[in-house]
Amino acid sequence: MLMHNAQLITYGLDDSAAERLQAVARDRGAGVRVARHAKACLNLLRHGAAGVLLLRVGKNLETELGLLAQAAQQFPDTACVVWGDADHPRLAGLAWDLGARAVLLPPLDDPERLHDVLRRLLPE
Repeated sequence: MLMHNAQLITYGLDDSAAERLQAVARDRGAGVRVARHAKACLNLLRHGAAGVLLLRVGKNLETELGLLAQAAQQFPDTACVVWGDADHPRLAGLAWDLGARAVLLPPLDDPERLHDVLRRLLPE
């Protein structure tokens, strides 16, 4: 059986934020794939061995939460992590309801906490 290395797929992150996650992923033997469009993100999930999908939310909530719902339903082995800048309890609750395994919104959105969550969720 052919084993794929786990992937950290990101959606909604800028290039510098994605680059900062390279070391965390590399420590777990995972690669980082950046998706710019929801359809491309779903294709990466469909064709890869995604361990974690990191969704940066806040620019287009309808698209971002729709992607979360699809990813959680279609790819239950992929851990979906929602990361945003707004302290919004209802958004956090909705993200949990849609299938997120971790939700990081202020005041719990610091990068080191994100790295800890990714280390915990990415398989070794």
